[in-house]
Amino acid sequence: MIHSTKVLLALGFISVNFTALSSNAIASTPHDVDLSILDKLVKPCDEFYQYACGGWLAKTEIPADRPMWNRSFSTIDLNNQKILNKILKGYASGQTTPANPDSQLLGDFYESCMNENHIEKTALIEIQENFSQIDTLTQINGLAALLARLHNEGVNALFSFGQEQDAKNSNLVIGVADQGGLGLPDRDYYLSTDSKKVEIRKLYAQHILKMLQLAGQKNTEIAPASILKIETALAEASLSRVDRRDPKNLYHRLERKGLIDRVPAFRWNEYLEKLNPNTTSNLHAINLAVPDFFIGLNSLLENTPITDLKLYLKWHLLMSYVEALPKQFVNERFNFTSKALSGQKKLETRWKRCVRAANSHIGFALGRSFIKETYGEEGKLKSQKMIAEIENQFKKDLESLTWMDSKTKQEALQKLSKIKNKIGYPKVWRSYDGLKITRNSFLKNLQNSNDFESQYELNKIGKPVDPNEWYMTPSTVNAYYDPQKNEIVFPAGILQYPFFNKESSDSLNYGAIGVVMGHELTHGFDDQGRQYDSEGNLKDWWDEKVLKKFEEKTACVVDQYSQFEALPGIHVNGKLTLGENIADQGGMKIAYQAWKIRPRPQPQAKSITPEQKFFIAFAQSWCQKENETFTRMRATIDPHSPSRFRVNGVISQFEPFAKAFNCPINSKMAPTLHCEVW
Repeated sequence: MIHSTKVLLALGFISVNFTALSSNAIASTPHDVDLSILDKLVKPCDEFYQYACGGWLAKTEIPADRPMWNRSFSTIDLNNQKILNKILKGYASGQTTPANPDSQLLGDFYESCMNENHIEKTALIEIQENFSQIDTLTQINGLAALLARLHNEGVNALFSFGQEQDAKNSNLVIGVADQGGLGLPDRDYYLSTDSKKVEIRKLYAQHILKMLQLAGQKNTEIAPASILKIETALAEASLSRVDRRDPKNLYHRLERKGLIDRVPAFRWNEYLEKLNPNTTSNLHAINLAVPDFFIGLNSLLENTPITDLKLYLKWHLLMSYVEALPKQFVNERFNFTSKALSGQKKLETRWKRCVRAANSHIGFALGRSFIKETYGEEGKLKSQKMIAEIENQFKKDLESLTWMDSKTKQEALQKLSKIKNKIGYPKVWRSYDGLKITRNSFLKNLQNSNDFESQYELNKIGKPVDPNEWYMTPSTVNAYYDPQKNEIVFPAGILQYPFFNKESSDSLNYGAIGVVMGHELTHGFDDQGRQYDSEGNLKDWWDEKVLKKFEEKTACVVDQYSQFEALPGIHVNGKLTLGENIADQGGMKIAYQAWKIRPRPQPQAKSITPEQKFFIAFAQSWCQKENETFTRMRATIDPHSPSRFRVNGVISQFEPFAKAFNCPINSKMAPTLHCEVW
């Protein structure tokens, strides 16, 4: 599997695909906050999230084909998905355009995905042909070449290898080897004694057996135990999500010989040659992200029978291409992921899954057409102006800090001044020349597009970093801060109501997308981002005494959020969510301050002030419903706090909120103890 350890500090839970069609979509684009969904039976000073979202929560149902529904992310993405589907259907029917040189490519990819009848007839034969290649493996020495092909084609087996910016030389791209190879969402699913996770492991074993039997494999009774044994060994050697949050834990640069010495049981030179022959001559420096993982991998390779390894590889091959297999595979996979992991009740319709596949595999080609359909220059100019105002406000805050010494403060100001902003879509579009796509095999299209992307990434090694590259497609409903490039990226996909509209009031725009902008900006100075300097290098630029004060402040945030319960008895992981919580709090503060100095008209309704509208707009952008199973999974793997606490945890620490709603001191939303980092 091609991979990068790049730290992208994003707004939302990226692994979730918000693609459901639902009556919950917002029918029109209002220019102000939605007062009709307030729960006026609740006092804002007692429970602000419920006050702002209660009416919406009461009337909203989670669509059967989703584990959750969010008022902002889901409704925006719904509209984007419809637009993308219309584009793809047109291209598939022959309505290609010179304005997008990849329109034929997109149409063929979409058609191959939508042609379920052809998949039913041919895909099982294709996957069995892939299995036969794995069956040729007779000894460990042959693993390297086979694994290189599987990794290039998108199969997450044993470990990952790819490219990344050198953490201490941000202008250079080097190789990176990292942990991987798990079939469950996290190492804790293998190691935890929690009864729910024990049950998931049992269901997972049953699922493995059923899938391999559907694929026509014989004598598979030993497969679940063999595969779980391998994956558990990999999990035991893996670094936890909390430990991976510290970028210093993921940087161990060495030369190729050092990698060979760490894992002598694996033929690295052969693997790298097969992975990308063009890069081999440039591949000297490699970051061994988690050294202990590769010590464990070496032991695993030395002690695992080849028959077990082949079962493991077949299983990961199957998981990688489920969407390209007959319905019985898709349904069995859905039954497991729904029942055990997400609680989703119904499989998404085919067109939604095909739109998502196109956006995932050739998304920048698709984004080129999406932009022409949706994005306006006026909205871009307004959003750029907002970001500039918010950055200027953060500068003022930095200058006024009393707990930071002058030298560290100057370094922070220099970093702030060098932050780059990317809005809407890339200046330079990705080229897909050389990618082979056919209408006759969706499975081969997935393999070809994965291999194309692998070679694209690996060819960067040994070269300067491309400053124009984006890591999210233009239609993505999200945003991110990249500490190694020291840049903030806002795809056009998120710059829509209810986050943003060029006609909306400042109260809405600054309370919603303005806080998002401040959130991403603050990521540059959270517990992860602060470790990178203005050039994107992992470097200690903090005075020791100042750093101690910073850590005292972040410890307060950890304690605050660790008190919240995602479900009864299941607490938010304050350490895992620390960076996002810091960014949420900082984003609120600087967006509010930037909004506060703007000219504002008198409120149209005497019952609500502009300040109150600002906070309602913020809260309503996080209105969300999700099922219990999904919430339980997120508590283990998601670095973001649940939406209720992304709202209440922020406003309860922010004095202007208490003033806006006249909250008594020591009320639930106005406690006397405040945690403030920025």
